[in-house]
Amino acid sequence: MEIVKAGRSRQVTIPKKVFDSLGLKEGDYIEVAVEDGKIVMTPVVVLSKEKAKEEFFKLSDKVRSKTSRIDQSHLEEEVQKAIDESRIDRSER
Repeated sequence: MEIVKAGRSRQVTIPKKVFDSLGLKEGDYIEVAVEDGKIVMTPVVVLSKEKAKEEFFKLSDKVRSKTSRIDQSHLEEEVQKAIDESRIDRSER
C-alpha cells in the first residue's frame, strides 16, 4: 500500500507500480466511486454509442445463430431486461 497526497486541484497521482500493474496507459478512463467510505477506482472502456450498438448487434447475431430453437420474443424480452438493469445500475452510481 502506498500513500499519496491530494493536490491543489483535488488531483491524486496513482503510483507507477499500481498504474502499471493494471495495464493502464495515459488517456485511459477510470470510474471513481465511494463504497463503504472508501474511494474505489475501476478502469473502464468507453465506447461511442455507434460503436457500442455495432458490437451489440454483432453479439446479438451470434447469439441468434446459436439459439434458433429459442422463442425470439423471449430472447428479446431477456435482452431488454438486461439493458434496463444495466441502466438502473449506472444511474445509482
